[in-house]
Amino acid sequence: LYSLKSKSGRCGVGQLIIPEGTTSIDDLKYYKCNEFTGSLEIPNTVTKVGDYAFFYCLGLNGTLTLPESLISIRSFSFSYCGFTGSLIIPNSVTTIDSQAFCACNKFTGSLVIPESVTTIGEGIFQYCYGLTGTLTIPSSLTDIKPFTFSECTGFTGSLTIPNTVTQIGESAFYICKGFTGSLLIPDSVTSIGINAFSFCTGFTGQLTLTES
Repeated sequence: LYSLKSKSGRCGVGQLIIPEGTTSIDDLKYYKCNEFTGSLEIPNTVTKVGDYAFFYCLGLNGTLTLPESLISIRSFSFSYCGFTGSLIIPNSVTTIDSQAFCACNKFTGSLVIPESVTTIGEGIFQYCYGLTGTLTIPSSLTDIKPFTFSECTGFTGSLTIPNTVTQIGESAFYICKGFTGSLLIPDSVTSIGINAFSFCTGFTGQLTLTES
């Protein structure tokens, strides 16, 4: 079942099926439709997911499949959803706006951000503390926004920051205490915000700060 009037409070129950041929998912389309369950697969014709489109769909407790046609993910699009498994951003996506996946804390796998992503907003993965494994920031980014990975406590591998990044924002990796190995700040970085690495207690190697 899928809702056609979720903005007015009329939501369906069970699995949410987005119709084939859909090209965009409107702002607030499934806002607080928390009775949907299972996985969500977005059709390969969708290019944009709007602001708050799936906000607070807590009942979605399966995997999230994003299509290769997707270009932009707007603010709070999937915040507070209950998705499990890994979060793989397709290599067609160029923009992820603020808080897009904030508090999606049921993810149990890795996070893959492709080189196609050139623009990110603040706090896009904040409180996604179930994400595990290593984290590689794509070289397409020039800054890491404030609170981007704040309280993502589940990462259990290394952190790689490319030499394209010039700024690391406030609380960007706050309480990311699971990272291991060394922490290398590349030559390109000229500023690090307050609390950017506070309580990152898991690093077991060297800390390297450069002249810049």
